[in-house]
Amino acid sequence: MRVVSRKLPLPTVENCRDLGGIHTEQGRMVRPGLLVRSANLHDARHDDLETLAHRGISNVIDLRTDPERDLKPDRLLEDWSFYALPTFRETKALRLQLRDIVTRPGTFIEDLYPRLVLDDAAVACWKRMFRLLIDEPGGYLFHCTQGKDRTGIAAALILAALEVPEDVIRDDYLQTNLYMSTEMSAFVDTFEALLGPKAHADIDEFLVASPLYFQTYIDATASFGGPVGYLRTAIGLSEADLRALRDFYLTDDASN
Repeated sequence: MRVVSRKLPLPTVENCRDLGGIHTEQGRMVRPGLLVRSANLHDARHDDLETLAHRGISNVIDLRTDPERDLKPDRLLEDWSFYALPTFRETKALRLQLRDIVTRPGTFIEDLYPRLVLDDAAVACWKRMFRLLIDEPGGYLFHCTQGKDRTGIAAALILAALEVPEDVIRDDYLQTNLYMSTEMSAFVDTFEALLGPKAHADIDEFLVASPLYFQTYIDATASFGGPVGYLRTAIGLSEADLRALRDFYLTDDASN
């Protein structure tokens, strides 16, 4: 597996990686310290948050649902800006999740990826995220619970907008398998109690970033002409928007 994003040595922030240093098709490079992906910040120590701030982070985008945020709220520095941008509505997501787990075990995460592109709530989330990146440029950390699925799509869309090759974006997505925590004992116990043997197929899905899931995301953008076409058509990014993103978040200087 090719390592393309830099794992940050923060003991209390899981799966935390700086997209800085990733190269585009034109040979430019993502600026370090401006685009960081991670799992949630619920257990983050103050010194790890200070390290992120020192690297350039001053904004946090939380892609989790309201119940997830209420259960494990992020720890933040006082001067940070926080944005709650859920990618799907809780009631619909729960109904679909229960249906899939009971009737089609082992398919929930695969089916989730098209919804993270096509559902109205997801489109609204990505529109807001990109407007923040464009209209209020700065250092952003974006995350969900594990930093795998919703965070993976956010990173994939951002890197696509910055003209990073698809194979590199896929490698960053799969890199999660090197760092993501698999400590989900309470979650596993709940699934097994409810579903018995059916639980294992779905539990495995939550613990793996799969090439199949990434391809499902790519396929969901095909009717728009691919991820960049999706950003132009569904998210409404203009050429000026894309140029502003690239001007701020990319550099020609490899020393930056």
